[in-house]
Amino acid sequence: MSLELTYRKLSELVAAAPPEQQLEQVAGILAAHFRVSPHEVGLFRFDAAGRTATFLWPPQDLGSAVKIPVKLFTTSLVSTTARDQRGSIDNAFADTPHLHMFEQALTEREHRLPLQKVMTAPGMTEEKLLWIVQISRKGRTRAEAGADFTPAQLRELEVLADCLANPLR
Repeated sequence: MSLELTYRKLSELVAAAPPEQQLEQVAGILAAHFRVSPHEVGLFRFDAAGRTATFLWPPQDLGSAVKIPVKLFTTSLVSTTARDQRGSIDNAFADTPHLHMFEQALTEREHRLPLQKVMTAPGMTEEKLLWIVQISRKGRTRAEAGADFTPAQLRELEVLADCLANPLR
């Protein structure tokens, strides 16, 4: 699916209702664009002050919405993306220290595979951070997870992450 078509579909969906009310559909559109499964899409929503990210997608079994204090978890990918306010790619993510709890707490057990590769991007409106969107490739090994993410895919993710914050009205 082209970036233009994906952007239009995502924008129309988000314009109809806030993304947090349509998480499964948002994840499905992003998954189709990047040719991953919906459970390989991560959606994190920031509070009004930009201090806490809430892990919204994929569904997890941690009891309630998981809130990540950005300053507390300084080495987490969400915190780094929030602090730097730019996207990144890590095609050796399984070897990078990170919060494994999100991989192991997914509702569907068959989706509890290690994140081998990940790209992340902030969704911003003007200077305010609203979303972090992550696309991952999971598998028991890096080879099983599939192709590496590319800089071109990261640029597309950055455009689509901003779409969550700034849908066409």
